[in-house]
Amino acid sequence: MSDIMYGFIDYYATLVQPSLGMVSFLTNEIGNLSSAHVLDAACGGGELAHALAVSGSVVTAVESEQALLKNAKAYSMKDKVPRALQFESAPLLELPGKPGSYHVMLCLNNASSVLKDESEYQSFFKQAATLLNKGGRLVMQLFNYDMLLDYKVRELPDLVNEETGIRVQRKLRLRNDGYLCMQTELSLLRIDAKELTKQEIVIYPIRRLQIQKMLQDAGFVVVDFYGSVEGTTWQEDSPSTLFLAIRG
Repeated sequence: MSDIMYGFIDYYATLVQPSLGMVSFLTNEIGNLSSAHVLDAACGGGELAHALAVSGSVVTAVESEQALLKNAKAYSMKDKVPRALQFESAPLLELPGKPGSYHVMLCLNNASSVLKDESEYQSFFKQAATLLNKGGRLVMQLFNYDMLLDYKVRELPDLVNEETGIRVQRKLRLRNDGYLCMQTELSLLRIDAKELTKQEIVIYPIRRLQIQKMLQDAGFVVVDFYGSVEGTTWQEDSPSTLFLAIRG
């Protein structure tokens, strides 16, 4: 189990909700995904992968965390399981598929934070270019590290689920070597609030211009950046960095 998920697996589904706007974003920016072969890297709870399969996409949903993978498979059983939805276990740098296998590759909800440095991001983007066919799309969503660094943000909004009474507080600290330390505290929202787990993880804060250059070096010819799934233009203070890159 990776450090970033330690202690949080049992609460992931209640804290990291699927983006209801992502399917609309993909449809608006890419077009009809019916019959498109989609790789959902780090699929989490599997909600988006399931929704895409139901809409007609052929989806390979990948998750390295076994507990999340089990939850994703269970979620797919809530409705009739689409035959075009398959689950696999693999880390981000060892994704399944032959060269040119996919029309679309997704890596959302800051799943790329497990990549430890610039070289691992370069490897990931080169892998994506290999797995995608010509004209294929890579869609990624991650923290807006430009904002976190330039605005010296030291605390992120809490992740809260009122129904289950779970809260995650996230504090940031910039190390001398340029890495970000995120201290996370998972607790119960009660009068007798109880700390469930506390940890500190180290994240490589990749900037937008770094991403753009790496993508171009990997063989992507068009890169569009957005500030949200609503398709807003990316700005330095956007809450997240979302991009769509087209393989040449």
